[in-house]
Amino acid sequence: MERAGFWIRFVAMFIDGIIIGIIQFALSAIIGGGFDPETANTGLDILISFLLIFVYYVWFQSKNHGQTFGKKITGIRVTTIDGEPVTIGKMFLREIIGKAISTFILFIGYLMAAGKAKRALHDYLAKTIVIRVE
Repeated sequence: MERAGFWIRFVAMFIDGIIIGIIQFALSAIIGGGFDPETANTGLDILISFLLIFVYYVWFQSKNHGQTFGKKITGIRVTTIDGEPVTIGKMFLREIIGKAISTFILFIGYLMAAGKAKRALHDYLAKTIVIRVE
């Protein structure tokens, strides 16, 4: 299993960010009654964001062989360190808890993926790796 490095993971995250942004904008416009910069980041917007992140990154990846659309496009996926499929619990730990910590410490957790082991802080916490799809 060839591990995916920092830059390919970055590209996948960038693609996912665009997709999430479009979906979030559309949902906010539909559910929130339109986009109004003065009322942005209301409780409803925050709830929509959390639910969208949970569904897209946690549930979807656990049901889709460790791949988001960005990972599928770039040919990578998340797996356990033993090569087993990821569970919803591992994905919650990785995507919600681990990435929050990685972000909180000034993104250093993400930069760890540029190291020799090619694992970010959230990968270590959830005991996962990101591999290239064969």
